[in-house]
Amino acid sequence: MSLFGRKSAVCVICKRQLTHKHKPKSEWQIDGPLCGDCYVTQMQKFYNLSLRQKCVVCGAEKDVPDMWEPKYQWDMKGLLCKVCFDKKDEEDKDLKTFCKICRKKLGMIRYNPKSKWNIDGHLCRECWDSQKAKLG
Repeated sequence: MSLFGRKSAVCVICKRQLTHKHKPKSEWQIDGPLCGDCYVTQMQKFYNLSLRQKCVVCGAEKDVPDMWEPKYQWDMKGLLCKVCFDKKDEEDKDLKTFCKICRKKLGMIRYNPKSKWNIDGHLCRECWDSQKAKLG
């Protein structure tokens, strides 16, 4: 017991007696106070982890400034490397430009397949009509 009935605190990591308590950040998942040295090492560790991340598609680890954020239409979370971003962008353009069944270049009017048909992409009029006749 010290002055005014305060309990003496101990660092959770190194078990040293504390003169000043540092509260750990919630993302560190540490319960209890830290000493100054342990606080700084935890801060450095999480800062270094935030500088490098893995690509969501291929898993390659790169620096965050070299990574690309996916377009919101792709419905993806995380970052992509340049190669995977370009590949995904080409696939997206391909889906919007050509008919999914006959590969004919689509004009201004594109037809969206019904959800029960299980087709990703757009269709030309002839393919949409044939799918409608087959599957309803």
